[in-house]
Amino acid sequence: MRREWVRAARLVAALAVLGLGMGLLSGCTSPPERAEILVSTAPPGAFCILARLGQPIAAAGPTPAIALVDPTATDIAVTCRRNGFEEAVVLLPPRAASTYEQRLDIALAPRSR
Repeated sequence: MRREWVRAARLVAALAVLGLGMGLLSGCTSPPERAEILVSTAPPGAFCILARLGQPIAAAGPTPAIALVDPTATDIAVTCRRNGFEEAVVLLPPRAASTYEQRLDIALAPRSR
C-alpha cells in the first residue's frame, strides 16, 4: 500500500515538473520576422503595391491577399488598381512592434466615363 502511494506521489511530482517546464518554454518564443497585412478590396480582384518611403516593399493580389512586410516605425502606402475602377491609395500609420497582423479594407470607386 505504501509503495503504491510513493509511486503515485512520484508520478504527480514528475507531471508537475513537466508542466512547469512546458509553461516556461512556451514563453521563450521569438516574435515573427514579418508582419502580415490582409488587403481586401470591394470588389475583390485588385492588385496592390505596398511602399515605404516611395520604395515598393510588397505586393498583394489579386485581393483578398496577404502581404508580408518588415515591421518598422514608418508609414506604408498601399496603392490598389483594378480595371474599370479608380486607383485607390491608403496610408497605414506605424503600428506597435507587438502588432503582427493588420486588416485593411479598401472600397474601389468605378471609373467615370
